[in-house]
Amino acid sequence: MANRDLSLSKRAENVREKRKIPFPVHFSAEEIKDHFVDVMSNIKKQFKVAQSLLENGKEEECKMIWRSQIVLAEGLLDFYLHEVSKYCMFNMFCNNWFKSEKYKSFQVPMSKVEEAMTTSHTNEWFFDYLNKRFSRDVFLSAESMKEQMNLIGLKFTTVMEKAFPRDKQETSVKEGRKIIQDLFDRRNKVAHQYDRSHETAQQEDISKEYVEKYIDNIEKLINAIHDVILEKDTAKS
Repeated sequence: MANRDLSLSKRAENVREKRKIPFPVHFSAEEIKDHFVDVMSNIKKQFKVAQSLLENGKEEECKMIWRSQIVLAEGLLDFYLHEVSKYCMFNMFCNNWFKSEKYKSFQVPMSKVEEAMTTSHTNEWFFDYLNKRFSRDVFLSAESMKEQMNLIGLKFTTVMEKAFPRDKQETSVKEGRKIIQDLFDRRNKVAHQYDRSHETAQQEDISKEYVEKYIDNIEKLINAIHDVILEKDTAKS
C-alpha cells in the first residue's frame, strides 16, 4: 500500500478577493418621488386593517394601527428628504444648479478631499460621502428641515408657499412651520411615549380623520418639494 502524505498543507493567506462595495445608486427626481408614493400607498392600506378591527370591537388595536401609520409616514418623509438632499447637493457640485449660500460652507473631511484628488475622473466619491453623511441626520423638526432645504437650494419659504398657500408669504411660512413641527412632535410622542403625557401618563386620543390629515400634510410637503426640484431641473436644461 502506497504511503499517503498526511501532512497539513500550508494555509494560503491574504488571497481572499476583496469585495468591492458599490456606490449608492443615483435616482432621478421622479424615481425618488415614486419611492415615496409606492410606500405611502402601502401605509394607507392599513386604514382597511384598522377599520376591520374597529368593526369587530377592537378599538384599542385599531388605534394602534393609526398610531403606527403616523410613525411610518413621518419616517418615509425623512427618507425622502435624505434622497432629495443627495440629489440636490450633487447637482450643485456638478454645476448643474446654482449653488446655495449654505452649500459654499458645507464641510468635507480631509480624508474625502484626498480621495477626490486620487479619483479625479469621477465625482462618485462626493455622492458616496453625501449618502453616509446624511444617513445620520434627521430633518423632521421645523428648524432642521428649514436648514436642510436652504442648504440643498430649495428655499424653505418657496416650499412653504407651494405646500401651504395662504394670503401672504409670511403667513404661509408661519403656518408651514407650525404644521411641520406638529407632525414631528406627535410622531415623537407616539414613538417614544406610546402617545402618553409625561405629566399624567394619559394617552392622547387619535382618530382616522386625524391620521388622514397628517398624511395629507406630508403629501402636500412632498409635492411642493418635487415641484421646486423640477423647476430647477428645467432651468438647468
